[in-house]
Amino acid sequence: MTTKTLDTKTRNLILILFLIGVFMGSLDTGIIGPVLPSIEQSFNLTSRESSWIFTLFVITFMIGSPIMAKFSDFYGRKKIFILDVLLFGIGSCLIASAINIEIIFLGRIIQGFGCGGIFPVAGAFVGDAFPLEERGKALGILGSVFGISAIGGPLVGAALIPYGWNLCFTINIPISIFLIIFAFYILPDLENKRKLKIDYLGIIILSLLSIFLAYGLNQIDSNNFINSLLSINVAPFLIIFIILIPIFFKIEKRAQESIVPIHMLKNKEITIACIETLCYGIIYSSVIFVPSLVILSLGLNDQLASLMIIPILGANAVAAPILGKILDSTGSRKLMAIGTLIMTFGLIAIAIYPDNFLLFIIAGCLIGIGMVTIIGAPLRYIVLTEAKPTERGAGQAIVNMLSSTGQLIGGALIGGVIASFSGIFGYRISLILAAVVGFIAFLFTLKLKGRDEQIATMKSNF
Repeated sequence: MTTKTLDTKTRNLILILFLIGVFMGSLDTGIIGPVLPSIEQSFNLTSRESSWIFTLFVITFMIGSPIMAKFSDFYGRKKIFILDVLLFGIGSCLIASAINIEIIFLGRIIQGFGCGGIFPVAGAFVGDAFPLEERGKALGILGSVFGISAIGGPLVGAALIPYGWNLCFTINIPISIFLIIFAFYILPDLENKRKLKIDYLGIIILSLLSIFLAYGLNQIDSNNFINSLLSINVAPFLIIFIILIPIFFKIEKRAQESIVPIHMLKNKEITIACIETLCYGIIYSSVIFVPSLVILSLGLNDQLASLMIIPILGANAVAAPILGKILDSTGSRKLMAIGTLIMTFGLIAIAIYPDNFLLFIIAGCLIGIGMVTIIGAPLRYIVLTEAKPTERGAGQAIVNMLSSTGQLIGGALIGGVIASFSGIFGYRISLILAAVVGFIAFLFTLKLKGRDEQIATMKSNF
């Protein structure tokens, strides 16, 4: 796949386009938290039923990421990005006008499928159009969106709910229309003469993997973790998920154009990137419970406690573009090694001294900076470096899939640990567990290529 030589102004406009697209998709994930109670009340749902609003999105996000990324590698970033945004807009429209919960579920399915392709397409385009010395900076800017939207999502949701929960999804519609028009005029058409032989069997097995994993984990009762894990509502689905994994690998190895490029896992750098992504998911899951820990340790109310996650997310958002710029001159290994190490110290600090307010703030900033080195520009830079031009989108999609998988598994695991111990102790144990995972991530970063090796690989794959 080749692209026209783009001038700096055009590249910057395209980066803004993708920035808005990624922000829209990630913001919607943050908005859903404060919106759920209103939806539950409108349709008389239980918390278990309403959780499917989130779970269905995650399932189709995991399925949509590799499919849309693969299509973008063949049919061009422009066509697939427009399709992704169109699907996201249609899903938002269905939810905003929903008269029953089934339509909301359908809307979330369509939203998730479209959203799954937005970031892989954006990340792959950075590899297509940006010169080697600017890729880190561009990926860093895109990565900062996640920290900003994680803070902005709940705030926007809380501000719009008084006017009706529907408005939280209605705002996506004009943004989607704008993005489609903008993309139509600004994105270049990429040339690719290869024909895609769609891996239907791989798509089916991938869908089943996502459904069984998400459903099984969604049925776990954190307050009765072990018994529910072994129950008929959970165990069979997780067992089928485990059985399907080697079947999926076998099918993908034989496929002419596998929907998930399993052969990329033979590359040591990409394998390490996958491990780092799974580690991130588990660590992220522990961070979600920080407000609950603060309520117990510092005696803050729910509203103030929720603000204590801002140092983590704020540092994440601020550090992402800065680290992206540094990345272009230092490479991934140094940044990820330092980042994972200080993140580990931050997690341990909160676990040991959860009642020290100042230390909590400082440690939160360290965690935020560390987290963005795992899932942000440095890691995606590795995938861009190692992937062939025709597999850049698929490589970025692997990161998306494993990040969601790690968060699902981590959420169930961390929730079970917290529920198994009483009071603050359970939260402290979960943070220690996350710190162990962070240290494991640190050890793997030491095996990554140095900057010179990365540049040489990137040039050979350009």
